Amino acid sequence: MKPKREAFKRAVLWESAEDSKVQCKLCGWRCLIPRGKTGRCLVRKNVDGVLYALTYDKVCAANPDPIEKKPLFHFQPGSSSFSIATEGCNFQCEFCQNWQIS
Repeated sequence: MKPKREAFKRAVLWESAEDSKVQCKLCGWRCLIPRGKTGRCLVRKNVDGVLYALTYDKVCAANPDPIEKKPLFHFQPGSSSFSIATEGCNFQCEFCQNWQIS
């Protein structure tokens, strides 16, 4: 029986680079990722010169919240927001409130 292949989704916002590397353009780090490796966020991987998103459709948090809970400016008081997240993060905050999923 064949082992299951990981479910990957071809990523957006990247370009091919020399020596089968890819350059991710999703965030400001602009990771240059060698074949078989992941970027700083650990959720985008170079598979044979093509960048794939490893967390596509793998939601780990989804919450409706009052707008006042968010660090947003100038929104209608009493309105709602919807937060959705997958694992991984490209920031390196020393006191991260979401460290369990990032």
